[in-house]
Amino acid sequence: MRTGRRAWFAAIAVAAFTMAGACDGSDGEGQDAVGEAEAAEAANALPRGDFYAAEPTPDQPGTVVRSESFADWSLEDGMRGTRMIYDSRSARGEPVVTSAAVVTPDGEPPRGGWPVIAWAHGTSGVAPQCAPTLMKDLYYGEVIKEYVKRGYAVVATDYSGLGAGKGHEYITMQANANDVRYSVAAARQAVDGLAERWIAVGHSQGGQAAWGAARQQAAEPVGELLGAVALAPATSLDRSGAAIRNAAGSAAYLPYIGYTLAEQYPGFKPEDILTEAGMRHYDRYVKEGCLPLAVALTGDATPAQFLKPGWLGNPSVREFIERNRYANEKTAVPLFVASGAKDVSVAPATVAETVAEQCAHETAVEYTEYPGTHDELIGESSADVMRWIADRFAGVRPPPGNCG
Repeated sequence: MRTGRRAWFAAIAVAAFTMAGACDGSDGEGQDAVGEAEAAEAANALPRGDFYAAEPTPDQPGTVVRSESFADWSLEDGMRGTRMIYDSRSARGEPVVTSAAVVTPDGEPPRGGWPVIAWAHGTSGVAPQCAPTLMKDLYYGEVIKEYVKRGYAVVATDYSGLGAGKGHEYITMQANANDVRYSVAAARQAVDGLAERWIAVGHSQGGQAAWGAARQQAAEPVGELLGAVALAPATSLDRSGAAIRNAAGSAAYLPYIGYTLAEQYPGFKPEDILTEAGMRHYDRYVKEGCLPLAVALTGDATPAQFLKPGWLGNPSVREFIERNRYANEKTAVPLFVASGAKDVSVAPATVAETVAEQCAHETAVEYTEYPGTHDELIGESSADVMRWIADRFAGVRPPPGNCG
């Protein structure tokens, strides 16, 4: 299975990573890659428009602000699209607005409604235009369509600050998990025929969000959550930073880290942790483009080139790490977790360590390491994921897991 996002920037990544020692897109080949990225993003973009202009309200999170049928995504015959704006909550519990797509099979729903997959996307960027609902292919469109073909309704949040809202809380577990959970409640208001039962599924940033949704369900239930699937879930910065420190081409995410810290911690500046190389195109990373442009600008740079020595000791970084630890208590539902052996974005060893922490809290975790890369993992795990999801909806008792 090829994701929509992989289809639209695979060639850009290849061009960027094969630049002769370049790490800033400044030479001829680098400029070609940057131009290709900008062209690809423009060709895939949808206008933001007034639909996304909404302010937070004190209403119950999960309340729909507005919704409408939407036909501009690249869906297939037999599928219906709806976009919506809904109320959610930030990591600190403050009201925010969030946008999302709801894609359902056409026709009458089955008795009890379409079972729901709450899809949580991986890193797309931090600028408002990086929302999947503002992309013709919905970013991970092939994944979404595969679920719909199998009879599921898919609710796919953008995360607040992408599309609707202001200031995206990038890889901030509680905020992103809130957006996932409350999207399910809102979708039932916006679209008829959705079941109460749902499963959270996510990749990378979204894997962390799906795991977080499972963690939060016990304290504040939303519908009937049956389980969560976390594919290459983003792990804590101290763990992941050390594991991929010298991995070529893995620095594209780091300006986004600087951005989210600056959004959440008054007084923090991105240059507190980013080197001159990491700051060189900072505004282009966080304002002008999305992940394809970031990949092209980064080239084969390593995290060690973008991060200052001792960056993990920064007080804001330390607080962020502690606030985003998410395997330190039992979840109310079982987990399916997967990693890729060749993943240089989320190192598999860090996922295994996080799974071990979760297992220590007596959670049923099915964990598998697949042979491929960060994105190849999605296709490689697909059959196992679909089997696991079908079993949960069928009421099959989850196995105790393979925690050892």
